[in-house]
Amino acid sequence: MSNNLRKSSLATLVLTLALVAALMAVCFASLWFSGVPLQDLIAPIVAAIVVLTLVLWLNLRARSQWLRALSHDAKLLAQLAGRRSGLHLRTELYTDELKPLSKLVQEERRKLIILGLTDPLCDVGNRRALEQWLRRLFERPETKAPVSILLIDLDYFKDINDQYGHDIGDEVIKNFAVELKERVRERDLIARMGGDEFCVVFPQTRLPVAMSLVSRLRAQLPVTMQVTKDVFHTLGWTGGLSVTDPLDLNYKQVIQRADRALLNAKHQGRNLTKIYELTPVATENTAHESVLH
Repeated sequence: MSNNLRKSSLATLVLTLALVAALMAVCFASLWFSGVPLQDLIAPIVAAIVVLTLVLWLNLRARSQWLRALSHDAKLLAQLAGRRSGLHLRTELYTDELKPLSKLVQEERRKLIILGLTDPLCDVGNRRALEQWLRRLFERPETKAPVSILLIDLDYFKDINDQYGHDIGDEVIKNFAVELKERVRERDLIARMGGDEFCVVFPQTRLPVAMSLVSRLRAQLPVTMQVTKDVFHTLGWTGGLSVTDPLDLNYKQVIQRADRALLNAKHQGRNLTKIYELTPVATENTAHESVLH
């Protein structure tokens, strides 16, 4: 591009000088033919040649500087265009790289939300998840059906930790959770309350049906569990069962009743399930506890 500009500029300059020279020649020829002596024309001719040479030199110098500046500007523009193109390309590359990263961040956020409601050891709900489940069951008008709650506590679990260590204890809890998940209904909810205590929520389940489900759990859950390669530990569990009542103000009341039943079962010797049900007497509710066989 710069070579074409130089050639075009030089051609224009040569043509202009040729026209000026031709015009001066015509003027001097006219003066000479009009009778002016030749010696009188030498001085003006020399002066015109000097002036024309000076003008040519200055013009060439100015044009050369202009062309250099124009060439420099053209190079700068080309570099800027190249940088812009490269920047655009890098931006596209970075954008392409950031797309999977953005998906990864979103996926990690979803995982954190799930982890916030999931017990990391047993892959069941945690206490927060349990509270959310029960709150929804109480707040939704279509779920006014009774909800039964079973609290489970592994018997003498501290002995496992003391004798075999906490790693073995964690394995026992994890394996118990697996066995529990395989034996509840698909719609039932399991949460780990902490330590060796679990909670099973039976949505839309009246107490007699819940009693039957707990009896089935009692019969199907393993009574021994392997803790080391050659050692099996007798695994008993104590339960407390209760059901929601129309007079309950919130979900915490049924949890409290199930917990009282659990404590009562522990006092009765463990490895059994006790029920805490409300039986209307006169104008008030009183607690009635009975053993679940």
